[in-house]
Amino acid sequence: MTIAVYLPDDGSVPQPLGEASAQHALTHCIQDSGSGRVQVVTLANVSQHIDLALQLIGESVRIAGSWATVNGQRMSSLVALWNRLDCYRQSLDASDPQVFCASKVVMLRAALNCGVESCAAPCQFLCRECTLIGIHPPTAIVQPETQVLAVLGEIDWCPNLRRPPHR
Repeated sequence: MTIAVYLPDDGSVPQPLGEASAQHALTHCIQDSGSGRVQVVTLANVSQHIDLALQLIGESVRIAGSWATVNGQRMSSLVALWNRLDCYRQSLDASDPQVFCASKVVMLRAALNCGVESCAAPCQFLCRECTLIGIHPPTAIVQPETQVLAVLGEIDWCPNLRRPPHR
């Protein structure tokens, strides 16, 4: 997984860029875009540097005009990306990531007082009932509409989502 953070080229640089430990994990360049020059900070292999990715995104939230992509897909907000990435980071400590994800869904349903008993959303960021799409609960990321939900929920990059095997 690769995350790229785009920052205005006004000298604003998130704190992690100046740290020696981050130098090997991040690449930094200036690009011309339709709205002017931007700094692009790229972090490949996010799983190995997830804390650095969270710090970079957290610092970038404070810089007006910043935005990010995951595997080339633009995210709606840095806060949304931070929330999803932090959830993934938490799952890395779990012995069974799918059970961890299911527990997050249960906690969200309880917090929202959700009464949909048939909910089997595999991730707290994609629930067919909450997004009012479809009528059958997902059990895995196999149905095309559930894959669409993962894209719309900006979580399709997460390694914890089960996908059908390639044929």
